[in-house]
Amino acid sequence: MADMWRTIGQDRVVTTLRQALGKGGLAHAYLVVGPAHIGKMTLALDLARAVNCTGAERPCGVCEQCRRIDERLHADVRIVSVESGQAPGGRRRTAIGIDQIREIQREASLKPYEGSSRVLIFDGAGRMTEEAANSLLKTLEEPPDQVILLLLAHDESAVLPTIVSRCHRIDLRPVASAQVYAELEDRFALDTASSMEIARVSAGRVGWAFRAAASPELLEERSKRLDRFESAMEGGIEPRFAFAADLLLTLGASRDGARSELALWIEWWRDVMAINQGCPELVTNLSRKANLESRAKTLSIPEIVSGIKAIQQTLEYVERNVNLKLALENLLLRLP
Repeated sequence: MADMWRTIGQDRVVTTLRQALGKGGLAHAYLVVGPAHIGKMTLALDLARAVNCTGAERPCGVCEQCRRIDERLHADVRIVSVESGQAPGGRRRTAIGIDQIREIQREASLKPYEGSSRVLIFDGAGRMTEEAANSLLKTLEEPPDQVILLLLAHDESAVLPTIVSRCHRIDLRPVASAQVYAELEDRFALDTASSMEIARVSAGRVGWAFRAAASPELLEERSKRLDRFESAMEGGIEPRFAFAADLLLTLGASRDGARSELALWIEWWRDVMAINQGCPELVTNLSRKANLESRAKTLSIPEIVSGIKAIQQTLEYVERNVNLKLALENLLLRLP
């Protein structure tokens, strides 16, 4: 039976890990870096199954070890995240804390209970407290036998440099739109237009594409956000300020939400540019093509470029913790 790696579109990475597994040359610690929903957790669980699999070709996907890992029941495979458990005192966690790391360290010091290797997966390695990161560093410096640590992160810069230096880095790249489309056609009963739009909107994030295909409300919510944005763009100062006020009520103090909203706007403006320049095949939001064409007719390339640059600058302001209300209102005044 052939092995059953479920990671999609990362053939080079899978081949490298498969070869290392065959030669007994896997590293003790890996830092897996890539955008949200690109497949970091899928790869981590693939590797967890592979090192514990009892089949002839690893991972086989059918042996007891593989099945228990799939069902998240395996005693030797642990996922640590901000969401896993409450902080001391019952508070909601905002970061991976020192208590979680200490618990994992106790487990790592023991021999595997039901498999051949312990696999410890840190989902959101960039969201550790400084105390937790420094504690984990000790484990990375002297890794126990039969333990593999997998640190998953959107951005390496959010991870303590001393941790990065002690991990073997794996980069997951966006998957080609054609491959995402093919996977959607194979797995979901979607019409061609829907599969194509989801594939383009996903920006190569296979996990997001699968979620959107299985949950139509994701695209519906996204479409409503674009409806509100387009309506604001067609109005004067008052509608734009009203839009900013409504958006701020929705976002609250969420910087992540602001980043997501601004990224959506950049995508819309790039679609306008693609149509303006006679490249409709590059459009992401296919279902909005009529609106995009109408907008592209009224704008020059300098205006479109100016709009994109203004949003990118606002994204930089968000990263610097500039007041969101001022940043958004200023942006909406500057957009053509």
